Amino acid sequence: MTSRHLYEMIDACRPGHDDINQPEFSELANAMSQDPELQRLFARSQAVDSAMRTAFQAVSPPPGFANRLIEAIEAAAIEESDETSIAAADSELRVELATRPSRRTFAIWTGTVSLAAVAATIAIWLTMSPPVTRLTDQSIAENVDQWNLELDKAANWQSAASLPAQDFPTWQHLKISDEDRWQWVSKRRVVCYDLLIKPREDGEIVRLFISQPTAAVSLPAHPPAGYPSPRGWHVGAWQANGRVYYLAVYANPDGDRDSKSLYLSVIRPRIGTA
Repeated sequence: MTSRHLYEMIDACRPGHDDINQPEFSELANAMSQDPELQRLFARSQAVDSAMRTAFQAVSPPPGFANRLIEAIEAAAIEESDETSIAAADSELRVELATRPSRRTFAIWTGTVSLAAVAATIAIWLTMSPPVTRLTDQSIAENVDQWNLELDKAANWQSAASLPAQDFPTWQHLKISDEDRWQWVSKRRVVCYDLLIKPREDGEIVRLFISQPTAAVSLPAHPPAGYPSPRGWHVGAWQANGRVYYLAVYANPDGDRDSKSLYLSVIRPRIGTA
């Protein structure tokens, strides 16, 4: 993964939220665990965001002030070619943010014009959505592989006759039977359903993982054709009902069908399209 992509993910993590522990940010969490410099940048980013939000949430510009100020800033930017005012900003912070255009970069640049400009711009910045992170097929498959290892190690399955919390509802197009089972994974941030399919060949496994998404994630609204994982599973991820669903299947290499064929056979009769 490129440094630019990691910086964008750091920028997308909201202060005071659990974004870094969400599955969508696992690549960043893994990189940070091995890179003290990334840890420092993440902590600095969170501190800047938190300080700016705390300072300016209480600011109430007069009606129309933000629009008038933005117009004045745009006019000043055209007339003023001397960039000495920009140098007044913290130089180290500008270097770290220069390669990743974002809402925070915009807020810091305009903040050098005047304190009033910062107040108005931050009021707008606070309402903007964070950058969208598009997960790669590889990162999704690696996440699911890690969850499956955790599941097999814990082996704390419970009957689907007693479902988990409503924060993790199943998808309306997938029927869960009392013969199925479920288990928490990833520190109770993800629920996994182990589905009993029929007919089922020896060694076949079908699992549906459900997690709460972050605001910065973009996935299809229906199950995709899927992609192979490093450990031999076939995985597909989609987003619906305010949740992220991961379907993972595994077929016995010595069986009559491979993991992809099993995945497609599950998708068509049990899930289908909305």
